[in-house]
Amino acid sequence: MTKQFPWVGMVAVALAAPVLYAAQTTPQLGIRDKTPNLVALTNATVTTEPGRTVPNATILIRNGVIESVRSGGSVPAGYQQHDLSGHYVYAGFIDPFTQYGVEQATAAGGFRFGEPPQYQNERKGGNASNAAIHAERRWADEFKPNAGQAKPLIEQGFTTVQAARHDGIFRGSAVVASLAEGLPNEVILKANGKQFMSFSKGSSTQSYPSSLMGSMALIRQTLSDANWYQSAYGKTDLRFHSQPIEYNAALAALATLPEQGVLFEASDEQSLLRAHQLLAEFGLERVALLGSGHEYSRLEQVKASNRTLVLPLSFPAAPDVHYVDAQLDVSLADLRHWERAPANPAAVAQAGVRFALTSHGLDKVADFWPNLRRAMQYGLTEQQALAALTTVPADLLGVASQLGKVQPGYRADLVVSRGNLFDDGAIVATWLRGQPVLHQAPGPDFSGSYSVQLAGQPAELTLTGRSGAYKGELKLADKSVKLEHLQQQGPQLQFSLALKELLERTEVIQFSGVLSDNQLTGYWLEANGQRNMVQASRQPSPAKEATEPTEPAPMISQLTYPNRAFGLAELPSRQNLHIRNATVWTAADAGVLTETDVIIRDGRIQRIGQGLATPRGYNVIDATGLHLTPGIIDEHSHIATAQGVNEGSHANTAEVRLGDVVNPDDINIYRGLAGGVTAVQLLHGSANPIGGQAQILSLRWGQDAEGMKFKDAPPSIKFALGENVKQSNWGAQFSSRYPQTRVGVETFIRDQFQAAKEYQAKWQAYERLSRRDRAQVAPPRRDYQLDTLVQILNGERHIHTHSYVASEILMLMELAEEMGFRIQTFTHILEGYKVASEMKAHGASVSSFADWWGFKMEVNDAIPTNTCLMHEQGLNVSVNSDDPGLLRRLNQEAAKSVMYCDMDEHEALKMVTINPAIQLKIADQVGSIETGKRADFVLWDGHPLSVYSQVQQTWIEGARYFDRASDIAKREQLEQERLQLIQKVLTAGESARQGSSGGYKDEDPIWHCDDHEDWLQIRFGHQRYHQHGHHGHHQGHHHAGANQ
Repeated sequence: MTKQFPWVGMVAVALAAPVLYAAQTTPQLGIRDKTPNLVALTNATVTTEPGRTVPNATILIRNGVIESVRSGGSVPAGYQQHDLSGHYVYAGFIDPFTQYGVEQATAAGGFRFGEPPQYQNERKGGNASNAAIHAERRWADEFKPNAGQAKPLIEQGFTTVQAARHDGIFRGSAVVASLAEGLPNEVILKANGKQFMSFSKGSSTQSYPSSLMGSMALIRQTLSDANWYQSAYGKTDLRFHSQPIEYNAALAALATLPEQGVLFEASDEQSLLRAHQLLAEFGLERVALLGSGHEYSRLEQVKASNRTLVLPLSFPAAPDVHYVDAQLDVSLADLRHWERAPANPAAVAQAGVRFALTSHGLDKVADFWPNLRRAMQYGLTEQQALAALTTVPADLLGVASQLGKVQPGYRADLVVSRGNLFDDGAIVATWLRGQPVLHQAPGPDFSGSYSVQLAGQPAELTLTGRSGAYKGELKLADKSVKLEHLQQQGPQLQFSLALKELLERTEVIQFSGVLSDNQLTGYWLEANGQRNMVQASRQPSPAKEATEPTEPAPMISQLTYPNRAFGLAELPSRQNLHIRNATVWTAADAGVLTETDVIIRDGRIQRIGQGLATPRGYNVIDATGLHLTPGIIDEHSHIATAQGVNEGSHANTAEVRLGDVVNPDDINIYRGLAGGVTAVQLLHGSANPIGGQAQILSLRWGQDAEGMKFKDAPPSIKFALGENVKQSNWGAQFSSRYPQTRVGVETFIRDQFQAAKEYQAKWQAYERLSRRDRAQVAPPRRDYQLDTLVQILNGERHIHTHSYVASEILMLMELAEEMGFRIQTFTHILEGYKVASEMKAHGASVSSFADWWGFKMEVNDAIPTNTCLMHEQGLNVSVNSDDPGLLRRLNQEAAKSVMYCDMDEHEALKMVTINPAIQLKIADQVGSIETGKRADFVLWDGHPLSVYSQVQQTWIEGARYFDRASDIAKREQLEQERLQLIQKVLTAGESARQGSSGGYKDEDPIWHCDDHEDWLQIRFGHQRYHQHGHHGHHQGHHHAGANQ
């Protein structure tokens, strides 16, 4: 028996076979049904897998499993046949990142104003000490099919999903399940799916972590703990532990992580790369990364990660530019992303990066296919799209032996479309376990003008709109009336028509007809019940311009590094240079040299002298009238830091790393270059006595985060003293964290270093054991926090301390000497003049504000001659910015000491060049103009300490990273690009302007020492809670739109 499916006009309905698929362990009630479920789909065009199509195919299905796929052939007896002539068949689609069938998190976590912080997690069972860790959760145990959630996914052709609650940092083991109806037992395909992860703490109300670097530190410690737990739990030799190893279900669950694999949700391309690098530290290879749609902007690095991606199709809605005032708040970066986001999947595919697709991030699941077809307009091929929906996610989820292809032995999870689905076809049925779910297919297009007879007179019927939303009117002679109660159902059209205006009759007549081959065939139903047959012919439509382009308009936006205003189309390359006739401020013993040449080769200073010959092939810069100085170095900066400058939750956060959260897209990098700055030290804030590990950057604008890092720089760390660390300015609710007094700060730091000494001794004892003894003993636990303090004790990591008050400065030096280490640099140090000789004897350097005083009681004794007094005592003195605005004017900050206390000009310049280089222990590489050093230099159009002088060029390692002439020209280019993109938005069709509510990046605030943000990245973004401090700056979108 052959059955032609009535695809059009069907209400979605599941044809279940509950007896056939009853779970094996469920007692059978009533009479058993042993009838086999035999189905034959015939005359279809079947894509068995991407790139392979069988025309005129017959698919035989037995009990939900494909028996055979062949071209033509007869159907064996007993099979229910379905004629799919004109239809295409594909393997059912797989979504690897959903929350289907699991209860979603209900509330955002983090700090809440007015409430005291929560430092501990409620421990129960074997849960982790941190409330953002749910690694032990098995979502298969809590999974329950949900027909309401399944319906929109099935309508888009999805038959299988991977699901877990999107909550927390370690989110638990996902479940892979069919979207078919049935008991959980029978639809679960894999109980141990990927471990879902993210940097967002989710619904956790615990204080730690409160920053991105804190989240990364927690992941690093947890993965390390999982490795330790495998070798320690259950051991009876506990010589390195004061008690038996605790039972920890979260750590136990992570034992199989290398085999299980990870699916990591990243908020943007930078965090995607961070996740890759962090997991690579632990040798985790089975890692997939959920993208954000920004991958195109760092595609080379994304490709180099060699990770599988899961890409959303949540293209952002067009920025609001319909009013002049609104345009001022729209950044060029957002306009570029709006234009380029739909091309992201094609760009990723063309780069050879393996990826799957997900419906995650869409405002409506129904937007999936319109967005996918939009991505295909930008170059994504049918084969690439199909692979991303079938074979790639099947392999990623570990179900490739049963899903993702239309082949014998595979589950009969199928998608049937009328026409090629990747062209203009429509899904008419989704098959789950060999049973169809029929969809309401769109009816024919009724729009147009029809010639029709009304009361024996010729009339014109006009219909406009689209399926489900038609409007119309009927015109007779010079009169017209709107149609009422117009309704379309499949090929049938019905409406009512009042005759008063047309024929001066009071009754209302009704029309019912069916469209076929441009003919509306039906009848008028008169008021007396009489039916008058009607045949209306659709008139040919006049040629008209398309309102929506079928192909995307050419790209207007530039793709730069970073992809924002003032980004670079190409990264600068080293040049061999001959700089002629400059006034050279060496910041070295040679002092200031006039009419001097500098030869630069391979990024290094080769020769310095007068009247030097130009080597062959070298570029010449005529520096007559210009001043050449070393690149400016900032000892204390908070630029280029993503999602939190403080991990302010705990009093000791030595485990967190600024190097984990470098933001190479920060516009303040470029602005720093415009002020002659070539290197900065990123410091943790001052929220705790022992802060996070610092990171030195070379401001190589355009490079990625790793390319920004100053290679081979000795590691350092931020400590802090004063009111911030004891939370005296945080609010009354912050009264439970130790220390709360200045004397408590001393006690706390001493205790932490004593713990580090004991920790080091424990590891030394363990390493002295024989291999046999090590196998018997529970090893010490690796503690990244204490590891950092051990580095300080061993002289391998250097301390930069936030400090103001002289008594605290003395205290910390005495404590350091007691514990056997030294303070490298006291930063801020506004009372340094009081204890200059003591700091000199200790061996410390100092980095001061030039003239900040009186902004709080703690600095009431600050004076403008502080730098000179410390310099006169023989201290190595620098001035720092602690602020992106001051960063651009550090030359002027240095000049203030000339004004306030007659410091020698050359010595003043050293305070922002060689002196900070010495403090950062990179003076063998940078900080002065000397042969053999890196060619980090600045060309000024006047005296480098003058407020009237401007930077003309800034070079790093012989590559030009800022040029004022190019900058001025670029401003006009960027404004033109911005205006053209605004016009593109204004003239775009509705479909091009529509999109998801999210998708754009938020700018990081301008960070200061005492800014403490609790960053929560829940689902599509993050929320901010400003905890304390008087700085509330937010970079946002500046009114100078081209500057973003």
